[in-house]
Amino acid sequence: MVMQTSYASYLKTIPVNPGIATKVLEMVEHQEYSFKNLEGIISADPGLTAKILKIANSAMYARQNRVLKLQTAMTLLGLNTIKNVVILVTGASMFKQKAGSRFYKLFWRHSLASAFVARDLAMTTGAESMVEEAFIAGLLHNVGQIALYLHDPVAYEALVAEVVRDGKRFSELESAAYGTTHKEIGSDVLSMWNFPDLYSDCAKEHGNANITSSHKKVVLIVSVGAFIAGNWTYFPDEPKPYALLDKTLLHLGMDVPGIEAYQAGYQGRLENDKFYKECQNLIMG
Repeated sequence: MVMQTSYASYLKTIPVNPGIATKVLEMVEHQEYSFKNLEGIISADPGLTAKILKIANSAMYARQNRVLKLQTAMTLLGLNTIKNVVILVTGASMFKQKAGSRFYKLFWRHSLASAFVARDLAMTTGAESMVEEAFIAGLLHNVGQIALYLHDPVAYEALVAEVVRDGKRFSELESAAYGTTHKEIGSDVLSMWNFPDLYSDCAKEHGNANITSSHKKVVLIVSVGAFIAGNWTYFPDEPKPYALLDKTLLHLGMDVPGIEAYQAGYQGRLENDKFYKECQNLIMG
């Protein structure tokens, strides 16, 4: 049992603001961007610049001539890919010093898989206009776990082990141990970072039976994506039954046999997705 502490102390363990990511999201949301001013923001971080150039020069974007300039790389990759990579890299860098931990590996495998599944589900369920938002929301939905982990890494590793061993819900164990959950913390963290409400809503309400957010469809998509990703990453030996998603699937026009077939087919496609592999390398490499 973890000794409960003040809610504010959990929030203090996480970086105040991933500035570049916030600026990029704000510019895109308000349609006040150009590749030139995006370059000015991103180039302030040499590590991020190097990773964007690495992706542009990867097999996915193979070219005869090596890409050496950031603006060329950004033009080649496109706005949505750049936005997703910025969020991914700045997020992963928040606790890179813990990269060898079991929590770090499971957290990012699950978050990345959730993002890709959510993006594909958005297209599958007729929500094409929400594709990129679903990707980022899927990537960030469990960000509150980072705060709880950094507060006491040993205790949270033990909680993760219990989740994996017994198939329990993170929120159930967190509430008993900390008096709060990663959902509540994650929502507040994203609000403090000035991310759009859609992302804080997904962090707070994913997996809930009753969703109050005005962004309900994205929350539902992220909920299903996170469930699928959870079976792949946390519970590969004893996957949770998709019947638990029955009511959620109804809202998306899907059913249990359909989602079982979908996840099996998409897992195979994802394993061969070059961008997915590049994203894994960005985090784990």
